Parts: sequence; structure tokens; C-alpha cells
Amino acid sequence: MVFGRVHHIDISVEDLEKAVKYFTEKLGWKLIRRTEHMGGAVELAPAPGGVIFELHQVTEEDKIKLKEGKREWGTPYLNHIAFEVDDVDKTYEELKAKGVPFKDEIDKPHLRPETGRKIANTYDADGRRWIQIIEREHGSK
Repeated sequence: MVFGRVHHIDISVEDLEKAVKYFTEKLGWKLIRRTEHMGGAVELAPAPGGVIFELHQVTEEDKIKLKEGKREWGTPYLNHIAFEVDDVDKTYEELKAKGVPFKDEIDKPHLRPETGRKIANTYDADGRRWIQIIEREHGSK
């Protein structure tokens, strides 16, 4: 199992449009695309070919679920860092065999139709889910 480059860093924000304006107009980052992923998201990059920053709008539903303990994320903060791997299924099995936790259905390898990415999610040593493995896109290094 080999973790590749960081594919993207996912951040939940209070005001998506304000964040996009800040990163593009103030910092000069490039808007890569908008998706309907998780209720609306944008992908930005500070430099061509660099790490992608994926920003998500926090919704009122997210805040309620967070308060009820039904969601581990939902307020503005780092959601996860996605690491590229050659084969998500193989990496998932190798990590599971080492005792790395995959607790929920969303943690198992699956294809996200909104983004076209095959992913799996796991947890750090304290049980916080912020590590994502993402199958390397064909042609990326």
C-alpha cells in the first residue's frame, strides 16, 4: 500500500460564496469546478496542478445533526484530507487487516456519483474521521 500525493483538502465553511470570493479575488486561487456534492461545493487550487481545496456550504440541517451527535462534521473546519492511492479496494483491505477502523457504510469503498471519484473514509487514532483515500485518476501521478 502506498499513499500518493494529497488529492484534496475538504473544508466546511459558513458562507460558500463569501469563501469563493475571498480565495479567488483576494488570494488569486483558481476556481476549478462547482458540484452539487454535499449540497453544493466548489473546488479551488492555489496553483496549477497543486492540491485542490474543496469547500462545502454548512447547512442548517448539518448544524442540527452535529448537535444531535449524528454527524462528526458540519461546522466550519477541516472536514478531511484525501490521499491518492492506486487501488481503493486493495488499500481498504490492507488497512482493515492492520486494524484501521472503517465504521459506517460511507467508510467502505464506493463511487461518489457527484464527483466521479472512488473513495473510502477512515479515522485517526482518536476516532475522528478526516482521512480519505481516493483512487488515483487515470493519468495522474
